[in-house]
Amino acid sequence: NMTMLIPDHETRVDFLNYESISRTVVELLKDNRQRALTIGIHGDWGAGKSSILKMIEGELSTDKNVECLWFNGWAFEGFDDAKTVLIEVTISELCRQRSTVGKVKELTSSLLKRVDWLKLAKQGSGVAFNLLTGIPSPDQIKTVIDSLKSIALDVENLKPDDIHSKLGDVASFLKPGGDGVHVPEVIHTFRAEFHALLEEAKIDQLVVLIDDLDRCLPTTAIETLEAIRLFLFVPKTAFIIGADEAMIEYAVRQHFPDLPAASGPLPYSRNYLEKLVQVPFRIPVLGAQETRVYVTLLLVESIVGEDHKGFQDVLGKAKDGLKKPWLGFPLSQEDVQRVDPSSRDLLNAVFVMAQQIGPILAEGTKGNPRQIKRFLNALLLRQAIARARGFADLINQPVLAKLMLAERFQPDFYEYIATQGMVSKDGKVVDLVSLEEACISPSKVKKAEAEEKKKAKTDEKPLPDLNKWLERDWLRRWLKIDPPLANVDLRPYIFAARDKRLLTGAEELGGLEGLITRLCGSSLTARTAEPEVKALPSGDADTVFNALRERVLSCGDFKSVPPGIDGLGIVAKHHPRFQGEIIALLDSLDPKALAMWVVKGWGEFITDSKMRERLRLVMEKWANQDDNPILKKAASAALPAMHKGAK
Repeated sequence: NMTMLIPDHETRVDFLNYESISRTVVELLKDNRQRALTIGIHGDWGAGKSSILKMIEGELSTDKNVECLWFNGWAFEGFDDAKTVLIEVTISELCRQRSTVGKVKELTSSLLKRVDWLKLAKQGSGVAFNLLTGIPSPDQIKTVIDSLKSIALDVENLKPDDIHSKLGDVASFLKPGGDGVHVPEVIHTFRAEFHALLEEAKIDQLVVLIDDLDRCLPTTAIETLEAIRLFLFVPKTAFIIGADEAMIEYAVRQHFPDLPAASGPLPYSRNYLEKLVQVPFRIPVLGAQETRVYVTLLLVESIVGEDHKGFQDVLGKAKDGLKKPWLGFPLSQEDVQRVDPSSRDLLNAVFVMAQQIGPILAEGTKGNPRQIKRFLNALLLRQAIARARGFADLINQPVLAKLMLAERFQPDFYEYIATQGMVSKDGKVVDLVSLEEACISPSKVKKAEAEEKKKAKTDEKPLPDLNKWLERDWLRRWLKIDPPLANVDLRPYIFAARDKRLLTGAEELGGLEGLITRLCGSSLTARTAEPEVKALPSGDADTVFNALRERVLSCGDFKSVPPGIDGLGIVAKHHPRFQGEIIALLDSLDPKALAMWVVKGWGEFITDSKMRERLRLVMEKWANQDDNPILKKAASAALPAMHKGAK
């Protein structure tokens, strides 16, 4: 029974030789104990940043003189000012862990007072911190005090004494000893006191691990980075930041929209990150070979468990082999069968399947470990469903895996063959015969095309245009994977897929089903989800978009607005790479089935100029057809505005 799912979270079992990165980081920390250091662990969503941070934390935990604090970037998400929260939590946590040492408590309370001052300054005036320099001008400081006075007058629930003492605090921080000290000096003093706190706590090095910074909203991400740069960057502190650089660059651009696009050869957003992170480590993506190894190890582990001696042996062998990739695949079929003689057949099937789907899974997921895990889980679940429903003997694992690759990475193609499979008498798809042949012998395609043209002349219904599928490199490679599907009855597979959605949608959607449901609600409900959509990492945005597209397509009746269409627009607005997909979707709907709703409201969601042009062409097509007079009229009316917009 193989329904044991693969956990989709960071792991301390190192499948991917990430130890090489974590060890290097730990060495670097040891060699630079007296310096201030910021290290970036960069990689896409799901590439393994959290796993590497966990390994670093594990290695540091044995050293009594190093204090290690772990933060999740989005722990600060709900606060108005992530910057002060990070500073406050770091200081409080340090105090908690070293409260008995020397004067740690007194120094902590003095520092926390300074943090309160920063908060007041922040409330008093949005301009108190000119973020680019972290240094406000004297005018701004005056503004802080003026606006604090005006706040104080409005606040009814503060007693007059409180107000005076608060203002007194602010004034004393701004003017200790009455000689007009500016905020830069406050920052300087803060750093000096923070450094003194580390000395007093008898710490050789404070290591702060910040995970998932790229999942935060732009403001939180920037404020966290600002706090590190302005206040906490002192000798003996090291920050290790797990983030996808592209997401942080996006955050910088969102946060400082008026920045010049480039300053010098690099765009400012890249500069910003590079000034902050002195030592970046990029997690390499998995190639075909590594994906094969990874799939094999994950599935073997799901059968025997991570503590099994046979699994440990095969894991060691695989990791050694990955260090010398030029020697070929590090595990033999025998190695895998030997893991556990009692599960020999199951292990053998795993080995064969990993060999078959490894390369294309690597390409489809762009070598992303989390996507690979999710794919394998979906595969194991479908097999479990087939077993539960009593048709497991009709399901062949490599066929199922191959179909699911198409379903996940080319959903429109999958819908096309699934529809054909469900209506054909024997569940076989005629077009797959032509497509598979085309990839093996291109000359037959020319012949088929010639025949198609002949048929078109004699007014027979021409074959659907298969060339549009053959233009996709991905599909050509997919068609060549074993096993061929032209002679397979696809119905049990499609049935397991449909059934799977009813049973365990949540598993596949990785906890995103609540968001998807809201995006399928009324226009207003979908709008409330906009901030979450904006913050989605790219892998999750794919999942949400594909799920919504599926809901729209499965609705069948397009005379009224299909649930999920607003949601699709909102995803495409914040993740522009989907704008073309929406237009392809609109273009694929039968004009006869459409109503007025389809021409309205796209201006907000389709922002890319090329995509606007493509949308205009679809509208023109609708305006020029005669099957649906209502659509013709609505599209003709909508076109002039689009021309205006295009100029």
